[in-house]
Amino acid sequence: MKFRSDINGVRAIAVLIVVFYHFSVPHFAGGFVGVDVFFVISGFLMTDIIFRGINKGSFSTLTFYKYRARRIIPALAVLCFALLVFGWIILLPSEFRALGKETAASIGFFSNIAFWREAGYFDVRSLDKWLLHTWSLSVEWQFYMLYPLVLVLLTNWLPVLRVRRWIIAGTVISFAICVYLSAPTKWPTAAFYLLPTRAWEMLAGALVYLYPIHVSARARVALERTGLLLIAFATVTFNARMSWPGWLAVVPVLGTALIVAAARDDSSVTGSRFAQFIGKISYSVYLWHWPIVVWISYFDRSANPIWVASGIVASMMLGYLSWKFVEMRTHGTTSVRNLSMRFVPLRVTLAFALATFVGGGVVYYRQGMPDRFDHSVYVADRETYDTNPDRSVCHMLLDPCDVYKTQVKSRAVVIGDSHAEALAEAVNAAVPNGKRGDVILIAVQGCPTIEGVRRDDGACLEANQKYLGLLEKTSPKMPPVVIVNHWSEYTSGNSRNKLSFVDAGHPNGKATAFSMDQYKKHFLQTMCDLAKVRPVYLVQPVPEFDVNLPTALAREKIANPAAPDVTLDVAEYYKRNDRVLDLMREARDQCGVQLLDPTPYLCPNGKCLGSYRGRPLYSDMHHMSEYGNRFLVPMFKTIF
Repeated sequence: MKFRSDINGVRAIAVLIVVFYHFSVPHFAGGFVGVDVFFVISGFLMTDIIFRGINKGSFSTLTFYKYRARRIIPALAVLCFALLVFGWIILLPSEFRALGKETAASIGFFSNIAFWREAGYFDVRSLDKWLLHTWSLSVEWQFYMLYPLVLVLLTNWLPVLRVRRWIIAGTVISFAICVYLSAPTKWPTAAFYLLPTRAWEMLAGALVYLYPIHVSARARVALERTGLLLIAFATVTFNARMSWPGWLAVVPVLGTALIVAAARDDSSVTGSRFAQFIGKISYSVYLWHWPIVVWISYFDRSANPIWVASGIVASMMLGYLSWKFVEMRTHGTTSVRNLSMRFVPLRVTLAFALATFVGGGVVYYRQGMPDRFDHSVYVADRETYDTNPDRSVCHMLLDPCDVYKTQVKSRAVVIGDSHAEALAEAVNAAVPNGKRGDVILIAVQGCPTIEGVRRDDGACLEANQKYLGLLEKTSPKMPPVVIVNHWSEYTSGNSRNKLSFVDAGHPNGKATAFSMDQYKKHFLQTMCDLAKVRPVYLVQPVPEFDVNLPTALAREKIANPAAPDVTLDVAEYYKRNDRVLDLMREARDQCGVQLLDPTPYLCPNGKCLGSYRGRPLYSDMHHMSEYGNRFLVPMFKTIF
């Protein structure tokens, strides 16, 4: 296949909108669709390579794998190696440990699975992940591993016409699974990261190759312009709050398919010198831009326009250098071999990649090499990982939690969001003569435990209906319910703008925008309904801090191992939570719920403890660690 300048130009568009999106450039809120554009291009090109080889009788799966390895692995390995060196010098043990895991997962091409099991792509914590963007490379690599094997098998058994039909069927099935799982109440994170729900985008590119169009030059111009408009529309109007990929991904996928199908080598958009240059270095730019985004965030410069602009320029410069000195020396084409620079054989780059993979694994296994710092740094920093070892899975797609039956054997039910998850083991420790399983945990992350509340992505409503409905039923034994939420976030934090309310009796009715009046109404109704059938304990908010406590204290310990503990004036606690506390007192007076106050245990002498004797009580800014939540065991003992 001859060089397609139009495809190279589309690569430029894809990488630019992804870069601008990640650097939070205005009007690029949907720039994440650039990845979908890349997927379509990959599917088209791989299908071309495989079918041309099969038709000539010369296709070799091993040669195909070698070609893809030369294209993808060297630049990725160099990036990972550079980050490990940077991490050794700069990162705290917990941060370096996470980077080691990401490095091994990225070079092993299973980072999409690793990130799927952690958190969502659009979460704030994504800015802690230096190699998050490699999830798409893992998806592509997994496709590259399976796709030629399937095609070779099918073409050995079936004529080409029937093979095309199988590809159509695969596209439809993958798309249907994608749409189904992308729903907020299903498995949206899996839909985002995993191959079965992304394969249809690459197969869409395959169909463009298998069903070429034959139209006039004018019609090709119209196709290209329509495709460009679809990508532009998605880039400008889509945003991270939408369920993604889902059916909306059809927009950028169709747009890319139309541009590729138009095959306009003389396009003024994709064929410009600028587009050709950016397209040429697009892979390396994609590799390097995200670590720069994370680096700027790491040093709290994300809101500085000069730093952002410098980061974009640095992404282009490092991308160019990576293309020139890594890609051009390892790609393996004849033109590259004829250049004056020395060509690096595949076995050398694979050995280097393997060494980097092992290095990442060692860093992870050795807990981020804590011996690089004073032991006090490690003590503070390790609290990042001191979280609930038995996290609830009640909010997952496959729900093994039969709350109604299990509660009969339990001593208490803890329900709430991630704050409930953080305190559940303290409740369990407070049970007299307790044993594992005495406390049921129901954690629906990011959702206040209030009937009728719905997040803007559709989440919360069904989960609350399910679990609150079960807890409001009568049973032979009615163990107490302990409700723990990040209450201040829902009344005065950023999350309040994402919440709305519906009538509990009409869940499909029109939603009412968030207001404190609506919040109060639904909050009191929920507490009163529960309190009618069982004892209800509302845990007042735990103190929150403005910094990530393990990270902040560890960094202070680097400079001064004797740095004092972090504290917060209790007056600040009451100021932050005055609305919530007033509402809880009203629920106590109106509904008879009982309040549990953590301040006597966490705020002695008017100062709320963020750490004690050099060890943080929190795993981040406001989630208590397993060490910290033990300070509250005496409070929970009052329940039993």
